[in-house]
Amino acid sequence: MIAHDAALPRRGPAGAVPARRWGRAWRGAVNSPVRAAAAAVLAALVAAAVLAPAIAPYNPLTITVADRLTGPSARHLLGTDEVGRDLLSNILYAGRVSLLVGSGATAVGMVLAVPLGLVAGLRGGLADDLIMRFTDGLLAIPGILLALAIVASFGTSLRTLMIGVGCTLIPATVRIVRAGVLVERAKDYVVAAQALGSREARILLRHVFPNVRSAVLIQGTLGMTFAILTEAFMSFVGLGVQPPASSLGTLLASGYGFIRLAPWYVTFPGTAIFMLVWSLNVLGDAFRDSLDPRLRRF
Repeated sequence: MIAHDAALPRRGPAGAVPARRWGRAWRGAVNSPVRAAAAAVLAALVAAAVLAPAIAPYNPLTITVADRLTGPSARHLLGTDEVGRDLLSNILYAGRVSLLVGSGATAVGMVLAVPLGLVAGLRGGLADDLIMRFTDGLLAIPGILLALAIVASFGTSLRTLMIGVGCTLIPATVRIVRAGVLVERAKDYVVAAQALGSREARILLRHVFPNVRSAVLIQGTLGMTFAILTEAFMSFVGLGVQPPASSLGTLLASGYGFIRLAPWYVTFPGTAIFMLVWSLNVLGDAFRDSLDPRLRRF
């Protein structure tokens, strides 16, 4: 008896991106000075956030009233805040929170949206209609308002914040994954797997998903930028991270009241948000160009 997958290539269907090609895709993604700079900036920001306890010059909660609102100096490289806390130390720890919320919200959005997109695209019919009408309902609500409603209803904790921001990423991800599955569903390798009696779960996980995972990766990087900006906005209006913890958005909110007296108080956290979002956007576009053969440079 012929095995179900005997007629299919063992290395995966055409168009898939095998694990050994991810290194080539990465090299293609940083093939210009701007993209290489974005990768270096992102790596530096992530490393600084992860190593914050080791490299922060001061405890971010240490208050020194005599040093309140002092400008950048050899003692405080980025200046201090309204109660004399070192701004560099606060930015390092706040970056950890912003990255945690951004990556956590992106993971929540991907975990919820990718299976829905796969099922909607492959099964069609009633399942497709139900999933897409649910997605249309989420799209009818502005993302910021949806996140604010969830956080206001269930409390301002990190977990609620990640879930609320992650829910805003579901509609776009479902549509992108579904569109990719609809393209792959009509190809010969899926038809052959169905004709050989392969189970739907096996077709989705082994044959279809490898062909759409590059789109999921790209959407993840772009979704993370939106998650970081959404978290910064919610923290700015007081519905994000609560004291004594702080994120880059809360630092912006605190510094806004002293923008005339201490412009560095908002400049440095704002610059950190800008560099983080810029590097993620550039790398997202770079991966799209590298993994999509139609956009690849020869």
